[in-house]
Amino acid sequence: MSNEIMPWTEGSQRGLREPLAGPWADDVWLVTPKSSKRKAVYLRFTIDSISLKLEIKYAVWSNFDSGKWSMGRDHRTLCRELTLIIEWLNHFAPPIQSLMEKGLEQWEMSLRSFIIQTSRIRQRVQKMLRSTQEYVECIGEDPRICLFRQLYMQIQEAYDDRPVLEKDIWDLRMLGLAVNLTACQFKLNFTLISQPWLRDLSKTYMKYSIAVHSPGDCIVKLQAVRCFSQFLTHQYPTAYITDIDRSMIVQYTSFLKARNLSDLRRKSLLSSLRVILETCAHQLRMEGITREPVIFDSDFPKAVKRLSREIPEEILKQVRKHLETLDTTMLRMVVILLECGMRISELCSLPLECLICDDKHDWYLRSYQIKSKKEHVIPLVSKKVIAAIQAQQQSIREQWGSACPYLFPSRDSHSLPFKGKVFAEKLNKWAVEKDIRDSTGKLYRFQSHQFRHTVGMRLINSDIPLVVISRLLGHSWLSSTQIYAYKKADALREELERVARKKTVNHMGEVVPKDVQVNNPLIQITRKGIRGQTLPIGGCGRPVVSGDCEHANKCLNCTFWLTSTEDLPGLKAFYSSAIHLRQKAVEFGNEIVVKNQEHIIPLLALRIAKLEDTSMDGSLTVVDLLAQLRTDCMEVESEMEGAREQGRLVMVKELERIVEDLRAKITGLEASL
Repeated sequence: MSNEIMPWTEGSQRGLREPLAGPWADDVWLVTPKSSKRKAVYLRFTIDSISLKLEIKYAVWSNFDSGKWSMGRDHRTLCRELTLIIEWLNHFAPPIQSLMEKGLEQWEMSLRSFIIQTSRIRQRVQKMLRSTQEYVECIGEDPRICLFRQLYMQIQEAYDDRPVLEKDIWDLRMLGLAVNLTACQFKLNFTLISQPWLRDLSKTYMKYSIAVHSPGDCIVKLQAVRCFSQFLTHQYPTAYITDIDRSMIVQYTSFLKARNLSDLRRKSLLSSLRVILETCAHQLRMEGITREPVIFDSDFPKAVKRLSREIPEEILKQVRKHLETLDTTMLRMVVILLECGMRISELCSLPLECLICDDKHDWYLRSYQIKSKKEHVIPLVSKKVIAAIQAQQQSIREQWGSACPYLFPSRDSHSLPFKGKVFAEKLNKWAVEKDIRDSTGKLYRFQSHQFRHTVGMRLINSDIPLVVISRLLGHSWLSSTQIYAYKKADALREELERVARKKTVNHMGEVVPKDVQVNNPLIQITRKGIRGQTLPIGGCGRPVVSGDCEHANKCLNCTFWLTSTEDLPGLKAFYSSAIHLRQKAVEFGNEIVVKNQEHIIPLLALRIAKLEDTSMDGSLTVVDLLAQLRTDCMEVESEMEGAREQGRLVMVKELERIVEDLRAKITGLEASL
């Protein structure tokens, strides 16, 4: 579309004048707020041609009106670049009535020649950070040509009065779709598809897709068509829609492999193309396209079991060490991500008024989940996070007052959110600067979503129930949270060793067999549903089905009182208190208390001695742990059925969640075998 000469009329040109009312109608615009301490900056439209002046003013206004540019930013560079463009237009285009009289390519050649002739060419050498965390140098286009290209395309779009779906570039915002403003792509660009028939096929599919799928999915699908178009241009330049067959797809899979794309990327391109072709053939009934399947599951690269994607601990240590060297905005964003596990789109689009304080003065964070299209509220317990958010709120209010709706606005416009891509770029440049390396000595590259996985894995390693993690992360399905149940082998072995070193003893100091995970927080939750009481120290081994306990508050002498190694500090404190109480009772001659304590003290001493005994009766294996978890799961399921028969719906609901957690644990362990 950029090289297309758009038809225009004097009437349509006059239509550009309508939004240029008030101060915008002047030929000199103040683009620095009057309250600013910086020197005032003015854009001066001194173009000789009235019609060209109108077009350029409209294009510049469009950038401010859409939020791409913001009043209050430093526009001195823009002023210098626009001044040169105006000088060139006055010199080379006085008889021209509209920029649409020539194609963009012709205008760019003229502008480039003018810049070179006047010795003002500025082809800056830019450093680009690659995915390997290595910088490469590339020569960028002259910024004046980039600016003119942007202005030309905005004028071109203003003259194009065709319905959006008839154009070669669809602005998804103009179609009323809820786009992700933290992303950088809002348009479907069909101009990069060389084959007219493939372009028409893509448009037909996209008309269907935008009605049933997300804007992000549409963008991914169009990228797959573009890649297929490149393949056809190189290897099947004369191909038509009827030529798509199995042999062509076989060649295409080889083409993708030769490009050294990742397995995940190749699978995405192939699966997206398959969806498009099959949808066009069977649902949209397009003529000429084969109804036979041409892409099979066997064409996809074999799935490789991916390791957990959380940020390694050695990297987190380096992040914490250098955290204060990040700029203020990035520092606050990283602090929130490390504690809350939000998606980067949710963080960037946080509203300015995102903090909620209840009547108990507990704090909560309110966000909008773009992926699931719902508002999400989570409790905040970290004072550091609360302080970071409040400091950012104060900073934004001081700079923009109530005009900025976002906690983290874009660097270009306060009316738009921070871009996720910008966050990743700045974070990785900082990582290179601070020489952050992994355990192999390789420079580490961050991905924004890793922070979410890090929080998820930290919670699962702390044995937080999956239902709680699911609620905190805002997952719509518990199966999404179960991903975090698949732990690395090293972490699993470490946990097995930790569990193996623990023991549980009864009232006689005897080790309780087959209950090695009684101290696991997840299993303790289970015990609350199937045991009789929750005690300050240890737990009650008396089943609920036995009815109400007849020995309430007499646990010290109860055969069902179970204690573990984690109860040692409490037991020792209890033992010291018992000794002290016995001494006081002796002094006051209270024989009843003395007799009672003389019975309790030996029992406590026996428990403590047995629990402090470090000898082990064997070592745990994954199979042992699985057997224990399965036994616990069956026990809870049995209790759940009993509660259901008794009509105890609240308990049934709680036990159902516990069963889900146990099954997820079992699934994670089974995957490690």
